[in-house]
Amino acid sequence: MTRQWGRVLFFICMLSALTSVARASDDMSPSRTVEIRAVWMDRNSIPKTEDGMRDMIRSYARAGINMIHPEVIFNGYSAYPSSYLKQKDLWNGVDMLGVITDESHKNGIEVHPWVWVFRAGYTADKGGILPDHPDWAMLDKDGKDATSNGSYWVSPARKSVRHLLLRAYEELVQKYPVDGIELDYVRYPSTDYGYEPFAREMFKGEHGIDPLDIEPLTRPVAEWFLWREELVNSFVKEVSETLRQIRPELQISAAVASYPASARKEYLQDWCHWSANKWVDFLAPMDYTANEREFTKRVLNTLEGVGDTALIAPGIGLLEFKGSEPMLKEIDCARAASAHGVTLFASAYLDKDRLKALQNGPFREKAELPIRDPLSASVRLKRSSEQRLLSESSVEVFAAVADAKTAKSLADYDGYRKREVGYVASTPPPLFIPDRVEPIPEARMTMTTIPPIVDGKLDDAAWQTAVKVGMDYNVMGKPVGQKTEVYATYDAKNLYIAYRAHEDRMADIKAKITEHDGAVFYEDSAELFLDAGKQQEYYHFAMNTIGTKYESRGYDVSFNPEWQCAAAKESDAWTAEMAIPLSALKLGTPTAGTVWRVNFCRERAVATEGPNAENMCWSPTYGSFNTPERFGRLIFGEEVK
Repeated sequence: MTRQWGRVLFFICMLSALTSVARASDDMSPSRTVEIRAVWMDRNSIPKTEDGMRDMIRSYARAGINMIHPEVIFNGYSAYPSSYLKQKDLWNGVDMLGVITDESHKNGIEVHPWVWVFRAGYTADKGGILPDHPDWAMLDKDGKDATSNGSYWVSPARKSVRHLLLRAYEELVQKYPVDGIELDYVRYPSTDYGYEPFAREMFKGEHGIDPLDIEPLTRPVAEWFLWREELVNSFVKEVSETLRQIRPELQISAAVASYPASARKEYLQDWCHWSANKWVDFLAPMDYTANEREFTKRVLNTLEGVGDTALIAPGIGLLEFKGSEPMLKEIDCARAASAHGVTLFASAYLDKDRLKALQNGPFREKAELPIRDPLSASVRLKRSSEQRLLSESSVEVFAAVADAKTAKSLADYDGYRKREVGYVASTPPPLFIPDRVEPIPEARMTMTTIPPIVDGKLDDAAWQTAVKVGMDYNVMGKPVGQKTEVYATYDAKNLYIAYRAHEDRMADIKAKITEHDGAVFYEDSAELFLDAGKQQEYYHFAMNTIGTKYESRGYDVSFNPEWQCAAAKESDAWTAEMAIPLSALKLGTPTAGTVWRVNFCRERAVATEGPNAENMCWSPTYGSFNTPERFGRLIFGEEVK
């Protein structure tokens, strides 16, 4: 974390503390004159009767809310009669969107319908599209169409998918006098998806390789990443341009994943690219967390990523906490960070107590939306800031500073919107592609008849006949300064591994953790990774130089088998021994020729502190040690004669 980032966080926390004190002392929390105060209205929380719908909207108006996102396209269905989508009528014939839009406009609330894009169903109901068009489904590498959470998605590579969705959105904004549209699930479920046969053929035709044949860490990885990402980008562009041709005043927004880099790397969702090209007017990152500091980090990261290219109304996950106080604190944090409002998730969690807390607190005064005339809104917010500075209240003074920053941000946004910028190219993908990839190493063990004594000393006969390999590289494939030898053998009961870690700074090695399953991998330590065959169930064993143990299955630390380890010191090295029971791995005794994927790793914390330690491994992973596709191959051999 930079010093500047730290100062900003300190400021945010101070403001939050002051407003908390203010509420506790009956000094009213500040209310802004300009901001987005939005609510995602999940379909199941919208009342079934017209009177109930109108009552809900009026209660929102009393609470100071000025924008709603009713969920009207979901799982491939529409909430209203549509010429393109099957209707899912949850309101017994009542025109939900028509009633809500009418009552909202009467109460000064803008309506920006919430529409799902590429997500189209779930396990219990494949939705309104896929049962009729199963060949439109998005697939993973194994050809599966359901994700781990049971959702189904349609492929953005399919022209018919894009055409259907676009026609449905056109119909929506022509049929109802809505003020905008909020796109959701405008992404891939993960980078493991997009392997539909027709998509693979399209990519192969353009790049000469089937995505299934792409080797990790090679240039085609980036090409495949960007190709799929562009399918999403181009659809956002098409939606934006098409709908604005129909109604130029429409505002286009999107609910997006937190952290710009993570959104791209995990979901192929480059929303900074959308805002830079003015395809969206404002964004609502789903910053759902009960941790106030983490929420602030996410908001600041978003604002840094988009700059002055879009307005930001971060999502507050009401489902993450109890009561009203955390909600009020996160509103304070969003304001102090110079966000342009907030979006509350969702109506199902916005109960009477929380509405009252908003009405009596941060939303007690009506607020102008900044999305229509950002420059006018900036002037108004600046005047409000100047008025606050006349107050003797510390809370008002802090709010004045935050208002002034947000006013400048609105003016900068207005300038960007009015400026001709042309097409803004996407930034390089958040992927590391090395110039050279070291080949996956391979070693063949022999079976020992005399098991070693696990005491940390490498003087047993078993180590004389064990296979010996070296850790010649760090995780990024660069040569290391300090050598490490690793020995491996086995018998009918155990796998035996030994390390000799050469070290010219023996007096400085780090080893303080004594608690089982503590983070020994941030100290000088030896690590062993064993792939159980599925690359999602690998085992991780680690120990520091005083013999403290850590073990897990993947990241699951509840895996606690009985295994032995010990460490010792030599004049210019430290040594470690491990005995891993084969029974704990539930794989049986390997026969000759059996291949396990393994990696031998070492943390040289003496070189640098904490997570930035010098990390070494037998097979360079070019990133985290937890990269099973880069594990080496350990072959089981015959008994030593």
